[in-house]
Amino acid sequence: MRSLTWPVLILSILVNLIRAADPTVTVLNGTYSGLYLPTFNQDVFLGIPYAQDTSGENRFRVPQSLNESWTGIRKAQQYGNACPDFTPEADGMYGMSEDCLSINVVRPAGLKDGQKVPIVLWIHGGSYQVGTSGIPNYNLTYLVQRSVEVGQPIIGTSINYRKGGWGMLYSVEVQGSGNSNLSLRDMRKALAWISENIAAFGGDPNQVTIWGESAGSFAVGQLLMTYGGRTDNLFHRSIQESGSAATAWYNGSSWYQPIYDKIVSQVNCTSAIDTLACLRTIPYSTLFPFMDSSKVGGPGFYPTVDGDIMPNYPTELLHSGRFAHIPHLYGTNSDEGTDNAPPGIINTDDDLYSYLLNSTGFGFPPSTVREIMRLYPDNPAVGIPLNTGSERFAEEGYQYKRIAAILGDVFYHAPRMDDARWYSKYSDTYIYRFNTRPFVNNTNATYTDLTGSLDPAYKGVEHFSEVAFVMANPVYVGPWPEYKALSDQMSAQWIQFINGGDPNAGGLPKWPKYSDGVKGLNLVLQTSGQGGNYVEEDTYRLEGREYLTKWARRRHV
Repeated sequence: MRSLTWPVLILSILVNLIRAADPTVTVLNGTYSGLYLPTFNQDVFLGIPYAQDTSGENRFRVPQSLNESWTGIRKAQQYGNACPDFTPEADGMYGMSEDCLSINVVRPAGLKDGQKVPIVLWIHGGSYQVGTSGIPNYNLTYLVQRSVEVGQPIIGTSINYRKGGWGMLYSVEVQGSGNSNLSLRDMRKALAWISENIAAFGGDPNQVTIWGESAGSFAVGQLLMTYGGRTDNLFHRSIQESGSAATAWYNGSSWYQPIYDKIVSQVNCTSAIDTLACLRTIPYSTLFPFMDSSKVGGPGFYPTVDGDIMPNYPTELLHSGRFAHIPHLYGTNSDEGTDNAPPGIINTDDDLYSYLLNSTGFGFPPSTVREIMRLYPDNPAVGIPLNTGSERFAEEGYQYKRIAAILGDVFYHAPRMDDARWYSKYSDTYIYRFNTRPFVNNTNATYTDLTGSLDPAYKGVEHFSEVAFVMANPVYVGPWPEYKALSDQMSAQWIQFINGGDPNAGGLPKWPKYSDGVKGLNLVLQTSGQGGNYVEEDTYRLEGREYLTKWARRRHV
């Protein structure tokens, strides 16, 4: 009998010791227990709500402040539910539901009493239609660990926010109710939670950097412009990776109304006095299939110019200086366009002309399409991916490199150039071009036994390539010393910027401000085997990017 009870007693003691070691934090609403990670010497608090459940009466409504408090301790030890999207098998590893507005906090353990360290808020990408903060690529523990290593500790935070039609449904009914652009409103609500609560974790609410990639970078650019540039002291620096506020479309009710009306009809709300109110009564499982962004057609759901949180087109706000005048770190990858180039269908001039005129929603008139084709000739030596000579990657389309160059400039390189020119008129602005092909972990191996290869040559330095290097996650950086060295450098530069708005520090490559050169200066980030970092003038494909910037408004940006 004794031999049976002792193991149980020992296990009970161990469990209690582990629980006793769990870090706790008391915020405005109550106390949470997180997890201590001994490998990293960090405390993590996962899945903390920053606003109310968005189901029922809160569906399609601006995020509602938390309205409860409690005694005792609630667990914050697992990532929260992903907000609804059409890829639950990919994004639903921690659940998926409308009760999804949550924040994760990763801090160095042992912060001293009274110590206040800078905060970075990661906003995930996913074309504004999919994604969640809980995927392994967005693990902030490595970056926070790196911040301690370089003597500039930070607290990393990340959020889930409403995406697709759940966060950007639009119609005259939505506009008239004041419930537009919920994705952006969710993000600002999360920033308000940080402002009110982050000091309890040892963070400085007056040093918050907003940071995102792809749609997360669109969002950062948009947050800079919310309410015409009003920060309300919610954020103080910005980092954008591969995406501008002017990358996405800003279609109005003429585009969205038929989509809204179809959803209303599909769930039998057409005869309701208030169709939006009716949508709030529909069971989640009934409504879910009809909110599928992949079936909407065109670009899907994106923010709109609502005259409120987004008071005008981003290009108009940019060119009138109506954005937050704070330090910026911002860049693109050399071969962004390979992510957007349609595979296998652009083989002739006629194919290209038809695609640009009819298939992209740009609204370019025929003469503009012809001029774009002149500015981007069918010469593989100047196409994308860069530095691949006469190789056409013809299996992707005989003029694949040509359309990849055009689309990369339309969506990323031209808007980034325009943003940098205007950002730098008011604030310190640091621009990069990332130029190293990423590692592909073919086996999902751990960092101790990595095997894999470079991304396919036809993809080049594609969209998302830089994320692993900045996050400093060895699982995705790759097994090669020069890749680790570049990751160590870039993560340190980002950390320096998060700490003081300047990526320069002893031992790091000199990164000039964009405005230090008459034509703008970029820092090219690449491995030592490629020749290492160097500074370039922002003049690549300049005539084409200038022209695309001029015609950006025809894309409703």
